[in-house]
Amino acid sequence: MHTAQATTLQPNAAPAVCTRHAAAEWAVSHRALLAPQDELLLPLQRGVVTQYARAETGATRLRLLCGDQEVSFDEPEFFAFGATLALQSRFTAGSATAWGSGYAWPQVQPLLAELLAAGVLQRATSGVAEGVQAPLLTGPRPAPLPAGPCATPRMWTEGEALMHSLTGRPLELGWLELVLPIFRVAHTALDSDGRQVGEANVFPKALRLDVPTAWRACIYPGTRFQVERPMNVTALKAMRLHWLPMMALVSQVRGAYLQRFPQARAGWTVGHVERMATCVLALPTYQLMRAVNPVPNGDLHPALSSVFRVTDGLRMVMHQMLFVPIAEPTLQPDTPITRAEIAAYAERNHSFHSEHGVCAGPQVMVDEFLAVLLDGAAVRGAEQAPSDPALQQAQADIEPALDYALLGLQVHATVFTLWPVMARAYERLAEISAAWGQHAGPAVAELAARLAATVAGLHSGTYLATEAWRAEREAVYADMYAHCAQGLASDETDLPGQIAPMLSCAHAQADRTLETRLQQRYGQPDRSDRADVRALRNALMDFLLQLQAILRVAAEAQARLNRHLGRSAPLCAFTSDDLNLHNSLQGATPPRMPYLVHEIEAWLQLRLVVDAEVITITVPVTVDGDHTAFDAQAPACHHPDTPGMVPGVAHANRVQTK
Repeated sequence: MHTAQATTLQPNAAPAVCTRHAAAEWAVSHRALLAPQDELLLPLQRGVVTQYARAETGATRLRLLCGDQEVSFDEPEFFAFGATLALQSRFTAGSATAWGSGYAWPQVQPLLAELLAAGVLQRATSGVAEGVQAPLLTGPRPAPLPAGPCATPRMWTEGEALMHSLTGRPLELGWLELVLPIFRVAHTALDSDGRQVGEANVFPKALRLDVPTAWRACIYPGTRFQVERPMNVTALKAMRLHWLPMMALVSQVRGAYLQRFPQARAGWTVGHVERMATCVLALPTYQLMRAVNPVPNGDLHPALSSVFRVTDGLRMVMHQMLFVPIAEPTLQPDTPITRAEIAAYAERNHSFHSEHGVCAGPQVMVDEFLAVLLDGAAVRGAEQAPSDPALQQAQADIEPALDYALLGLQVHATVFTLWPVMARAYERLAEISAAWGQHAGPAVAELAARLAATVAGLHSGTYLATEAWRAEREAVYADMYAHCAQGLASDETDLPGQIAPMLSCAHAQADRTLETRLQQRYGQPDRSDRADVRALRNALMDFLLQLQAILRVAAEAQARLNRHLGRSAPLCAFTSDDLNLHNSLQGATPPRMPYLVHEIEAWLQLRLVVDAEVITITVPVTVDGDHTAFDAQAPACHHPDTPGMVPGVAHANRVQTK
């Protein structure tokens, strides 16, 4: 039987099981026969989105996005039925036989019955349907998020103090982009309207201010139509006011990008669009973060904060395409893409929805923005654009802003390559400890159980659950690094080659220290499990060497970025402890993969610090029968008299390898 398949969709989640069988059970149990004269309703018809897409088999499929449900038509002869259905708000069941080239009632009746069962359609006589006919909700909505937790405006140019207040660990400004992706650096800044660049999505959340904002119900057709989450009309008002200079800047950034990446003239790819979007975001960010003549916090032109917001929406869609393999498979960076395909993807993947609200931009503005940025459409009325010194300066800053964007993406790609490496290391450690635990004591069994729980969480709750997903992420980061190098006219394009771990004789002492500590913590007195100890040691050393290589390349990339901004070089090394600050900024929820460096410290009861040059291992020192404690939050600058170490004693147990 030809039927539509109605499935429940959640943003960033896999579709639920098809309701075909539920519909059949509904029809049988209730014996609810649908008659041709019955009147039916398609609730909130303006919220229905019609899309044609390719199935995994390569065949074309028609999809209707109806609120949180998707209705799919696989057979071409029923495409006319589905497309016409999407245009109806109220109709008689029998009229559907005349849609398209015409259908027999026995064909139409089960389709409509199934859609009724799934809740996509409703009977016009039902009590539920009466509410559907109510007027559009257009009035004010309450704020969808709590008052901002931050009392005063803060900016990352404050230096170490701001990071310390947020995480308990200071970080020099010269290491900022290693823990805060370049596309989030400007979030906390204020424009001259007194609004934060990141609006409701400020990262980290702890720095969001309580700024007066008007919220209203969304009236735009599509998946955001009349949903519970409101739209920010205060930000929309500013965007409308500055739309012309915003589009002029977008057009100019596009031209500068194509000068560096002329191959994009032949057609956009997912990777190119993500990079170009980041270049637009970098324009206000560069002005705020450069060391010489920065724009003070609170003085940023509203056109620049507004262009950041609208472009960040596009960047997040491209990020979803590249990194989120849930609702549909991820795309490779070199996948060709058009603005129509981007818009369709955004609708069916609920990309117009955020944690707190929905995109406030009407479709005409979304279409014009994409047309200017991707198709090179002329900016209407550009010749009438007012001359503003701040915007003229922004035009002059486009080239250095592009350099900042590409350098920042190189830093980001290098650092975030660690997470697939860490997931892979967890699986290897879990496998070794599980095999060892079958013939070892309770300490090993406890370690195996702890690792098994971590791996289970990794598999069930992260985008690193499979080796295929990890390899895809690493490929995206490698492509990002290489293309940014090309745009910077740099010969260093091979990220995987640069971060390859290298074992040398200088690591021998670290090797021995780890093996000794593993034997002390988990080994048998007769040392019968020496092979198991060595297997675990090898896995740990492989991870630490990879981590050190990543830190080395990341520090080099950050140094290039600092020189470009005119920043002073940091005084202290960037360490493995600093690398976890990004997780700290995100807060405790949702749960994340535990940071492996800290886990190793807990298992082996030692202190472990890795930087680009040195692996430092500090073990507890016994003094008069007691274990001397060591500081788990040791500062980044490692001085021989670091608090928590016993001068002249603990240093003998430090391992420094270069």
